[in-house]
Amino acid sequence: MRLDAMLLGAVLACFSAAAGAHHSFAIYDMTTTVEFEGVVETLKFRNPHIAMTLLRKTASGEEERIEFVEGAPANMLVRMGLDPARIQPGAKIKAVGSPRTDNPNAYFLRTIILEDGTTFQSLGER
Repeated sequence: MRLDAMLLGAVLACFSAAAGAHHSFAIYDMTTTVEFEGVVETLKFRNPHIAMTLLRKTASGEEERIEFVEGAPANMLVRMGLDPARIQPGAKIKAVGSPRTDNPNAYFLRTIILEDGTTFQSLGER
C-alpha cells in the first residue's frame, strides 16, 4: 500500500512539473515591451492561448508581418469583455508584445488595444 502511494506521488509530481513548464515565460524577454499598430492578418482565438499575425507599415512604407505566437487564453479575454469579432482579420488594432529570446521576430501578446481605445491585457496587468 505504501509503495502504491509513493508511485502515485511520483507520477503526479512528473505531471505537475510538465504543467508548470508549459506556463513558463522564460522563452520571452518579459522585461521588454514593443508596441505595434496595424491590421490583423490572421487570428487563432482559442485555448490554451490565442495567436495572431499583424501587418504594419514600416517607416519606409514596406509591409511587415509581426508574429504573436502566444497570448492570453481566449476564455480569459472573453471574460474580460473582448468579443472575438472585434479582432478578426482586417481589424485595425494596437498590440504590445514581448520578444522571444530565441526568435526576436516572434512575440508574446501582452496587450490588445482596439481602435476605440478599449484595452485588454494578459498576465493580470489590468
